[in-house]
Amino acid sequence: MMFKNLAATVAVICAAAVTMTTVADTEDKKPAGPAKIGQPAPVFTLVDVDGKTHNLADYKGKIVVLEWFNAGCPWSGKESGNSVHATGRVKKLITDAKTAKVEVVYLLVDSSANRDKATVVKENKAARAKFGIKQPILIDHDGKVGRVYGARTTPHMYVIDAKGVLQYNGAFGDRKAKPDGSEQNFVLAAIKSLKDGKPVTPAQTRPWGCGVKYAR
Repeated sequence: MMFKNLAATVAVICAAAVTMTTVADTEDKKPAGPAKIGQPAPVFTLVDVDGKTHNLADYKGKIVVLEWFNAGCPWSGKESGNSVHATGRVKKLITDAKTAKVEVVYLLVDSSANRDKATVVKENKAARAKFGIKQPILIDHDGKVGRVYGARTTPHMYVIDAKGVLQYNGAFGDRKAKPDGSEQNFVLAAIKSLKDGKPVTPAQTRPWGCGVKYAR
């Protein structure tokens, strides 16, 4: 009887240890990183402003474009002659990619933490409605994903190939925004290079825009 009780006790302890290990291993995980050109892009899971969950791994097999976004930034989601959304430059990029017959998944990521999360979501929805943004806006309020990717500005752009490898990191295009989108577009150039099986050049540029306000 004593041995049976001892065996039962050991079994309970082992089960508890397994449970604790499982929880510890899955709780509050950070994306693997940091993000580097030519290396697998850090995989992440984020929820968009409509409550839908997006896992980067689910888009493997397609070219993925990540745009760091802020509804209050005049280079990003605010009404301005420099805004990539107000000037229609993002819409043109997506249209040009379709014209080039490239299937692209375009995701916006907001890592802003200078306002409460509910306010960020509300402002993002307002910007989406104002500029007709059709792409998901993902909320990274704790900034874990943004920090792993090294996102510094809004916009800050990343292009990931169909194998999940990061191929471009940097600016949307050249510094001056033009409503007709006629400036050099680094993101579109990267997309077309991947479609043609060519190296992405340049693979890295200096991003411009408003600084990302991370949580402290």
